[in-house]
Amino acid sequence: MTVPTSKAQIRDRFRLQLVALASGADSAYQAATLQGQRRWMSPDLGEWSGDLNDLAGLSKAFDRSEIAQDAKDAVRDAKEPGVVGDMMVSQLQGDYLACQERAYRCRHLTPLRARMHAAGRLKGHGHDAGLFNQTVMNYLTGILRASKIATREGKSG
Repeated sequence: MTVPTSKAQIRDRFRLQLVALASGADSAYQAATLQGQRRWMSPDLGEWSGDLNDLAGLSKAFDRSEIAQDAKDAVRDAKEPGVVGDMMVSQLQGDYLACQERAYRCRHLTPLRARMHAAGRLKGHGHDAGLFNQTVMNYLTGILRASKIATREGKSG
C-alpha cells in the first residue's frame, strides 16, 4: 500500500489576498487612531486590470483554479493518494477567495444590477418549488411526520 503524501499547498492567489486584507485592516486602524489616511480596501489584482467594468476579468483576482487542481490531485489516483488535510486546506482557501469575490462584487453593484439580482432571488423564493413553498414546508412536514412516528412507537421526540 502506498503511503499518502500531501498534494496541496498555500497558493499565491490566496496568500496575496490575505496580505491585501491585512494591509487594508492596518490602514483602517491607522486612520481610526489619526496616524494615517484611510485607504480604500482593495484586493490584490493579480491578472485583473482593476477595471470595475470588466466583470468577467474580475474573477482573475480571486482565481481558484490552482486550489481546485490541488483538491483533484489529492483524490485522482488511489495508488498515489493525497491526505485529508489536502482537502481541508484546498476547501478553506477556495471558500475564502469565493467569499472575498462575492463581497467585492457586491460592494460595487450598481443599483440596477442589485435590483436585478434581488428580483432573481425573489422569483425563486416565490416559485411553487422554491424556498418557502417547497423547502421550508417539506422540512417542517418531515419533522412533524418523524415526531408522529416516534410517538406511535412509544419514543419521545
